[in-house]
Amino acid sequence: MKVKDVMTSNVIFAEVPGTREHILKLMLKHKVMGLPVVKKRTRKLVGIVTRTDLMKKPTEEQLALLMTRNPITISPDDTLEKAAKLLLEHDIRRLPVVIENNELVGIITVADIVHKAIANMRIKRPIKDYVDRRITVVWENTPLPAAYTIMKLAKTQALPVIDSKGRLTGIISDTDIISLCEITLKEHTSATRATTEGQEWDWDAVSIIYISSRELTLPDKPVKDIMVKNVVTAVEQTPISLCAKKMRRFDIDQLPVLDAKGNLIGMIRDIDLLHILLE
Repeated sequence: MKVKDVMTSNVIFAEVPGTREHILKLMLKHKVMGLPVVKKRTRKLVGIVTRTDLMKKPTEEQLALLMTRNPITISPDDTLEKAAKLLLEHDIRRLPVVIENNELVGIITVADIVHKAIANMRIKRPIKDYVDRRITVVWENTPLPAAYTIMKLAKTQALPVIDSKGRLTGIISDTDIISLCEITLKEHTSATRATTEGQEWDWDAVSIIYISSRELTLPDKPVKDIMVKNVVTAVEQTPISLCAKKMRRFDIDQLPVLDAKGNLIGMIRDIDLLHILLE
């Protein structure tokens, strides 16, 4: 199969110049967490902006300073194997699809490959070899700002949630968290002091500058208030294509993996399933 067979052609994109507020509105409206960025009134690709960019630079307003310039791209006639290799090598979730002169014609994501290709390949091999057993969990009463910090430090997009007895009670993703972000206007003060000519003990002239900026803030709620409680799970012997079908059916990119007694033993991510295309 080729990239053009599974890519999204009707791609949602942003234009420069643009603002953080507009990008956040686009992401929430279309339920996407990354957008190609094109030059205004054209389809010429100049960058890509993701939810991670928004959270890394919470006080930056201009899209040109938020986005990643010269993103990795792919052609519609390239193979899915090449797309999978690029996504895995660079640990990214999406590739803008371009033709001559860097013209944007689509986007291909990890989910596109897993949902539209791997789910239909009837691969019976179990997911056992692809399960990540070194995972980070979060307690259900952890405040959201702290949970998001844990997520960033662990470099993961989702955290299994446990109760005080260590039992799996839910899962929370960065998508869940960013959907609760509020754009707040904050004022900062800056004092500039200019000494008058003359002796050191002369009166100083002080100017107060009020600087306004928009910032993303999270409500101080516990994780359990927004986590997904009806968790979709897998076991080590779940076939790869069946696992991909679960991800497609419930539109999720990670599944907690349980042992025979229902204990949490790891996580399987959709990007992990891409390895099957390179073997």
